[in-house]
Amino acid sequence: MILLSLLLTSPLISTTNAQTETKMDAIQVIGHRQSENLVDFIPSVSKISGKKLNSKRQTSLGDTIQGEPGVSSTSFGPSASRPVIRGLDGDRVRVLQNGLGTLDASTQSVDHAIPIDPLTIDQIEIVRGPMSLLYGSSAVGGVVNVLTNRIKTQFEQGFSAQIQSQGETVNHGLSNALRADFGKANWMVHADASTRNLGNQRIPGYARTEHKRATEPFGSNKTEGNKILPNSFNKQENQAIGVTRVFDKGAFGVSYNHFESDYGTVAEQQVAINMNQNRYELSGEYESPISLFRKFKIKSAQSDYKHREKDKEVVGTTFKNSGNESRLEAINSSDKFDGITGIQTQYNNFQAIGSEAFLPKSKNERVALFTYQELKADKHSYSAGLRAESVGIQKQVTPNFGPAMNKDFMSYNSSVGYLYRLRNEDSISISFSYTERAPNFQELFAGGPHIATGTYEQGFDRLRKEEAYAIETGYKFKNDKNSYSANLFAQKFDGFILLAPSGDTDATSSLPISRYNQLAATFYGADAEATNQIWQTSSGVLHLNTKADIVRGYESSSKNNLPRITPPRLTLGLDYGTDKWSIEGEVVKVMRQTKTAPNETQTKSYALTNIGYNYNFLGEKTSLSTFFKVRNIFNEEARNHVSTLKDIAPLPGRNVVVGLELTL
Repeated sequence: MILLSLLLTSPLISTTNAQTETKMDAIQVIGHRQSENLVDFIPSVSKISGKKLNSKRQTSLGDTIQGEPGVSSTSFGPSASRPVIRGLDGDRVRVLQNGLGTLDASTQSVDHAIPIDPLTIDQIEIVRGPMSLLYGSSAVGGVVNVLTNRIKTQFEQGFSAQIQSQGETVNHGLSNALRADFGKANWMVHADASTRNLGNQRIPGYARTEHKRATEPFGSNKTEGNKILPNSFNKQENQAIGVTRVFDKGAFGVSYNHFESDYGTVAEQQVAINMNQNRYELSGEYESPISLFRKFKIKSAQSDYKHREKDKEVVGTTFKNSGNESRLEAINSSDKFDGITGIQTQYNNFQAIGSEAFLPKSKNERVALFTYQELKADKHSYSAGLRAESVGIQKQVTPNFGPAMNKDFMSYNSSVGYLYRLRNEDSISISFSYTERAPNFQELFAGGPHIATGTYEQGFDRLRKEEAYAIETGYKFKNDKNSYSANLFAQKFDGFILLAPSGDTDATSSLPISRYNQLAATFYGADAEATNQIWQTSSGVLHLNTKADIVRGYESSSKNNLPRITPPRLTLGLDYGTDKWSIEGEVVKVMRQTKTAPNETQTKSYALTNIGYNYNFLGEKTSLSTFFKVRNIFNEEARNHVSTLKDIAPLPGRNVVVGLELTL
């Protein structure tokens, strides 16, 4: 099946210092460096790149961005952590690579890692709030897009490269990365590679809470982790190459990426996962010869993914996912109207093979049409969009899961928005959206023990579509010295799909049973951040950085709190930089989470203190930098309330990171 695509644009705003962006007239399109001036009413978008990305890089994507306003992480050990946006995770947050889905198995379970190494990416783009209109029904919570820069849109003559090596004390780890580009005669060639060798992670005290140790003593087959988190190792390799031909009116390129990882699952001390993915991408854009449109774009990704769950080196379950996601888009632009119209297709074949497989074989197809338009009139901007998406799920005949079954859904999404520019520096905005999300094959057909998480999952084949109504209002300000952004949001779900403990135990596996069901749910909250220039000298500038967020999620009828909701957080930081060196520090305060679901444990408040220092020995184009970071300086015990492992796996202890980076 041949699927074609065009890279979806999304409003990410441009900046010169790689901080979160709030400029309103130059909107950064997802996956592109050039401003497209589209959809700038969106209240909650940000970009992480440059020095800011370098200071935040960690083993997993979720942990790399978890400190951003409204963004936390599932924290399933150091290797398998997905982003959580405003209390929503899993299939409600789309993780994209260069604007297309990762095509892995990370949404199927919290122990499944995303096959992306933050060491080799150039930029991370975050869209908070429902973006299902443009990205698909599983973007009801938000979007995280990582850019690898393997396929180019512009020609650059000559050779450039970046080499990085770092060691860290928390896991006696060593990581290395290389990125290189060469351009000649309108051809661009890119290569990147990375390796990680990380041992078990150090923690401040016991892995399990005091209550857990007292009420559930271990048998002889497990080790009580103290100062070390058992089975938290990670070894991975990543290689990629891309080739692009740049034309007068466009560009076209292809790339290949191989990612392989071996890591412990933490939840089960004897279980490890071996995962690999081969991913192929093509991307092209061309200036339109038709006056109605300014540009056409096409993008497609093909993936062959596999991971094996091993219990004492014996393979229990093998997960396979082969598929394609593609987009074809036409961008229109005039004095008053900007917009995008396109078609998106997704197809994947999923298999779980083995005696402990808890998911049936399935074929999954999605085809969608969408359009989004914005009208500008002086200080006012009005926007509206529509999306229609057809979803087909075919359960295959298997001995353990019974006869074949087909489920078909038709989802519709719409949005309207308004933005008013108060002055050149600031604006206020409001947006409304209606979204529908079809249940995925796991929610419908799961049925069996999942060894890596220690639960028995039970799907429900009569689930209906989720429906959600959302409203968000925001304020943005930016001038040469200061920037502010603040957002208020609320989202109400009808038929919210939730995997919840049933209280029963499976007789065969002796594992606790969790079942998928539906309920009415409400989410609301706020997030904000500010950057203020508080001191300037002839050689550098001192900034104060502030971030804060709060989210609440509860069942609408009973008012019971939903599980694993991020506690209120506040971050205060300072950074000072000159041409040669920079220093930064921050304190992240996470409050006690008392708004817990039935049978869910509370988590204590904690404060993590981090510092970083960078010194460049050479110039700008050719530089040799050394960097030094200390995370969790005071070795404080911290348990992430969002994590399903919070009672058995705290966050890392003190970590000293030292490295070198050479840029040519």
